[in-house]
Amino acid sequence: MAQSISLEVATPLGRALSTDSESVQVPGVAGEFGVLAMHLPILAAVKPGILKYRQNGTEERAAIGGGFAEADATHVRLITEFYATQSDVDLDDAKRDLEAAQERLRTFKGEFGDPEHREAQRDLDWALARIELAS
Repeated sequence: MAQSISLEVATPLGRALSTDSESVQVPGVAGEFGVLAMHLPILAAVKPGILKYRQNGTEERAAIGGGFAEADATHVRLITEFYATQSDVDLDDAKRDLEAAQERLRTFKGEFGDPEHREAQRDLDWALARIELAS
């Protein structure tokens, strides 16, 4: 039997998820990374995307926003702006948010990396994550 790893997700609204999992995949800023029991310690920045975790041989998924992940041999802890399960996602709202973010980026006149640009990119990535989760 595979060893389990504790997975906790916290948002500004409180704890969104607390469970045991066989494996966890996180959308990191430097690329997606996976964590199994006995993983070496890691601290990583997280980008909006799909959090995947396996329980009883079944893959579970949730959309998460940007934040940070900390993992070691026994746990994965995520602190993220947003968290949504498939049942939380309104596909029409996510598509409207995507269009709005794309328009903000298309008409942006400032410099790449300005706070306004980063916020629009974050909104675009969050909308894409919710659309992917709902599909």
